[in-house]
This record gives sequence, C-alpha cells and structure tokens, in this order.
Amino acid sequence: LIVLSSGSATGVLGKLPQTPGDLIVYCLEDLKGCDFKRFRNKLSDFYNEDKLPIPQEKLENADWITTKELLIVTYGDEGALDITIDVLSLIGLMVPANDLQERREQNDFRKEYRKSAKQKFQRIKHYNSRMGEAVHLQKRFTTLLMRKGPQDKKRKEHEIRGSGRIHLKIMEKGQDKYSPTTIQTLFDADENGFNPTIVVLEGPAGIGKTMTSKKIMLDWASGNLYHDKFDFVFYLNCREINTISGTISLVGLLSIACGLSSDDLMSILKDPGSQRKLLTIVDGFDQLRWTLEEESEVCLDISMETHKEIILRRLLSKQVLPQSSLIITTRSLAMKKLNTFIHDSRNVEIQGFTSEDREEYVHKFFGKKEDADKVISIIKENEVLYTMCAVPVTCWVVCTAMKQKIRKDLSSIQCITMTSIYLLYLEVLLTHHSKEQSVHRKQTCLKKLCALANQGVLNKQILFEEKDLERHGLSLSEVESVFLNENIFRREVRTHTRYSFIHLSVQEFLAALYYVLDDGFGFMKGAFLPEICKGKSFNYFRSGFIHLALAVQFLFGLLHEKSVKTFSESTGINISLRARPAMIKWAEKDIKQTFYIPTISCLYETQDEDFIRRVMSRCSSLELHGSRTTHFWKNRNYCKQLRYCLKTLKRENVQSLKVHKLTVSPECQKILSPLLHRSQKVK
Repeated sequence: LIVLSSGSATGVLGKLPQTPGDLIVYCLEDLKGCDFKRFRNKLSDFYNEDKLPIPQEKLENADWITTKELLIVTYGDEGALDITIDVLSLIGLMVPANDLQERREQNDFRKEYRKSAKQKFQRIKHYNSRMGEAVHLQKRFTTLLMRKGPQDKKRKEHEIRGSGRIHLKIMEKGQDKYSPTTIQTLFDADENGFNPTIVVLEGPAGIGKTMTSKKIMLDWASGNLYHDKFDFVFYLNCREINTISGTISLVGLLSIACGLSSDDLMSILKDPGSQRKLLTIVDGFDQLRWTLEEESEVCLDISMETHKEIILRRLLSKQVLPQSSLIITTRSLAMKKLNTFIHDSRNVEIQGFTSEDREEYVHKFFGKKEDADKVISIIKENEVLYTMCAVPVTCWVVCTAMKQKIRKDLSSIQCITMTSIYLLYLEVLLTHHSKEQSVHRKQTCLKKLCALANQGVLNKQILFEEKDLERHGLSLSEVESVFLNENIFRREVRTHTRYSFIHLSVQEFLAALYYVLDDGFGFMKGAFLPEICKGKSFNYFRSGFIHLALAVQFLFGLLHEKSVKTFSESTGINISLRARPAMIKWAEKDIKQTFYIPTISCLYETQDEDFIRRVMSRCSSLELHGSRTTHFWKNRNYCKQLRYCLKTLKRENVQSLKVHKLTVSPECQKILSPLLHRSQKVK
C-alpha cells in the first residue's frame, strides 16, 4: 500500500549522483588518441532505431566534451550512455565499455529505485489485517482473465444471469471472441500494428485492478516485466492523491509517491529519451474527487506548482510527458469522465477468476491442501457462490469466513449461509471500496440502489438506462460505482450505454436488502410484507415466481439477528427487522406436508431453529418436491440444508418422509442417514 507523506524527498542514494554526461566524459578521457578516433568514426555511421547517425563533419575534430554534447542532443541522457557502451563494444574496446557500464550501475539511481519499489510492493495488507500483518504479493497473486474488445449485449446479459458452470462456459467462450490478453502483452502491437501508449484496465469493485497494478510494479522492480521497455515505473494512488491539499507540481506529486528526489525526477522527466521509457500507473481514477468546474490555468511546466487536478488533467491528456506511457485503472462508471482526457487508448476489461484460478487462489490462501480442498468442494456445491467467487474480493471474503470456521471445527464450515457471505461482501465494499462520505449519505445512496435493484428483480430487468437511475433519485455523479457497471454496447453506428449490477445475484441480494434497510430518515417503521413475497402464502410462492426465489432466500437470511447486528456495528448502517412478523405469518400460513427445494433453502438461511421447527412441525409427513428438470439434489449443499432443518425437529414430528422428482445420490443418502431413522417410513 502506498502512503503519501508531506515534505521533500531525498535522493535514493542519499547524495547527488553524477550525470550521464559526466560518466561519458570520464570514459572518453581515458581513451587513447587512436581509440578515441576509432570511436568517433564508428559513431558517425552508427544507426539506432529511427535515429540517423551523427554527421561525420561534426565529429571529425570534436573533443571529449563536444562529442558528449552531440551524443546527448541526439540520443538523450540515458540513450547517450547506451550508445556509448554499444559503440565501444562494437570496436572491441570491452574494458572501457564494461567500466562505463559498471560506473553507470554504481551511479544509477534506477537500480536503487527498483530496489526500494520492490521492497514497497512485495508485501500487501488485506482488509482485516492487524498492525504489522501482511502477505507476500508474489505468493498470493493469482492470474486474472483479461480481454480487450467491445462487449456484445446478448453475451453480457447471459454472463450477468449465468451461475456456476454456465457462467464459466460463457467466460471461456468469450475468450475466443474477445482477444484475451495478459499483463505482459498490454503494450504489444495489435494485428493492425497499433502500439498503445495508454492502457485502461476497467472492471467492477473488488475485481483485482489495484492488485494487478501492484503486481506490475513488483514484477518490473524485480526485473521480470517490461525490463527493456521501461526504465522507470511510477505508481499513483488516486485515493491518496485526494488527501493532498494546496498546490503541487508534477515533480512534487511523483516525488511524494515514489520517494525519488526532485533532482532525480527532473533529470528523468526533462529528457525526451527517458520519457519514452517511462510508465506511470494511475490506480483508481474513479476515486478522484473532481472539484474544479473549468480549468483556470494552463500548466505545461513539470516543476510549476498548481492545483493537483490540473496536474492530473495534463498528465492524462499527454500535454506533459507526451512520450511516456500510462496504465489507468477505473471502474466502468468513470469511463465517460476518463474519455474526456485520453485518446487512442487500449481498453482491457478484467473479468476475474476462471475455474482454475479460483482453485489456485484458495490453495494459496490456505496453504494447507486439506483445508483448501475442503473449501473448494463447498464452494463448488453452491452454484451462486461459485459464480461470485470469480470476483477476487468475494473469493477472499469466502475464504476468510471459512478460515474462521476451520479454526473452530472443520465440520462446522457447512453452516455458512449465502446471506452471511453477501453481507460480509457488502461490508468490505462499503468499508474499503466506496466513496469517502458520511454514513448517512452512504446509507441514503445505498437505499436508492436497493430500490433500483428491487424494481429490476420484480420486472425481470438486469440492464438499466440512465432514466431508470434518475427515476430512483440516482445521478451518475453520486452513485456508488462500487455496485454498478457501465456497459457500452454498439448499436448500428452509435453506441448505447446501459448499467447493470456486477451479477444478478448481487442485484437480488440488494433487492432483499431494500425491505430491511432504513433510508436514513426513519421512514417505513411499521411491519409489512415485502412485495417480493408473492402469493397468498409461502406455500404457494413457488408457482409462477421462480425469478424471485433467490431474492426471497436472501430476505429470509436477513432475518438472522446476529448477522445483521454485526453488519450494522461495522458499517454504521442500520438494518431493521420490521418485516419479520409479517414474513413469519406468511411462512406459517397454509402449511401442508409438501416442501419444495426453495422452501428448504429459505428456512435454512434463517439459521433460526425455533422458526424452522414452527414451520415444519405442523405436519407429521414431509414430502420433498423437485421438478422434472431438477438436478439440485445431486448437490451435497441442499442435502446439508435439509439435514440442518430436520435436526430441529423432534423424533415424533416426522412420521414419514417422501422424495418426489429428485435424484438422491449415495453421497446425499450418507449425509441424511443419521436423521432418516427418525421417520417410520422413507420413500
């Protein structure tokens, strides 16, 4: 994590280094007269990339200092050193060439800067890290699926709706059509020969943009990435930039961020040759707080102090350091703003973990193979959870929650509910990824987003237009981009922008949260039955309302007092249980002996044994129903949910147990067997 501090930075070496020109003069002075003549002769016909040789008439009678000046004017400071070493090597003067290279390395603050950058980025803190706790980035980082190219509206809708292995197939199919890319190839030329100097990494909150930025820094500093492409890579954290007050220069901003002195930076930034080998990573563009309506001044001087926003505008638009390269990370909702600054960029969408990546991450997280295999097995059992673990922050949340269970009892790990995982996910996003604003404003905005999510779930809508947001009082300037994605689709010759939640399950969770979340003004105090609880009772809910099943399951989970209390204490956002009496009445009404899979899932989600007992003990014969297309019962997850519910019942409550249109695998039978003996009849 980067920490910006005030005050001027000292040089990395602690002393003013010799300039490249000084090193060249010292080297040429040591050459014999005939060797110096051979050097100038070879230099006059030395071609380097697009640079023409220095004309022979200029070199013919040049002394050491004139030759040095010609080299620097033609190739820049660092380039002049490279050419001097190359020419000495070509004419067989290896001793002075090696001596110059050694002096350069001893004097080269690049080497020291790489060392300090490696030390800074090799360890990272997690959201729940205590003082002094950190993990090694190299050991924890897991490759993410990234791809470039425009989105297809139909594929995007399938991806948002898809769960489990269907979601994976959509992701993997997209790799063929939408140009997969990697960190290593971000700046490579495309099939048309386009070499980008600006790369935008976009994706939702928690998808791994910052982790990827830090991995780029670490790999460059370790000499494993862009070694020949960039001499310097700088990392700017936009959240930290927000904390800077007063005026500052570009040199000052970079000095605070990277620890190089102003003198070091001036020697880099003023040299066009050095600029071409400079990369700046601007991490979290969407987090920047823009306060200036219009530009009040022009600032093209890298040492001139002005407002930080003016500095950033000039840097992003390439009005300063035009030869340098940029990597910008942002959430998609900020792309419209970013596009006012940049041109000719390569846009890359970070998609998250593939199936193999998820397993790799879990193994890296736990270290112990037995624990990792156990967690992977449980994640795979839950289709929705398995889908959401494509998002690294969700995968971290799941692993963190399960690690606590493992420490207590390996068998208790099965009692983690969907709602508890999504509450923890929401807590992490609100605490570590959302805008810096008061709890009241955050809660008000969240309530509006939940209203949007609820309306979409009721109407089977997953892509929203700007007018839909406005209808719920949401403006793009204030909306929490932590929850919404901006999807730009091509429509004939125009583009059409729609907005979506990161995944349908997140929309369904927020829809459920809408009915229990206070809006910050104390409205909706009375008890009521949520609108998504369709049908005259829970028993009749299944018919015709399958699209609301997961949202209702989350709603039952939000009746769990301990979970919502923990969330409220951590975030300051109050969750009310005002809907609880009406939902209990709805659930208990018209109870018959038939229970469908969604019913069992909802009851399990409450983790309330008394409530489950009150509902299920009303009938002595239980019938568990699936449908002709149901394969869920092959899944151990649902067997565990049933076992939990059956355990709440007394022996005399269950006279018989019948299973209809469900495939009960041998493994599920084994899970249920300790409870089946309670029934006199099992069919």
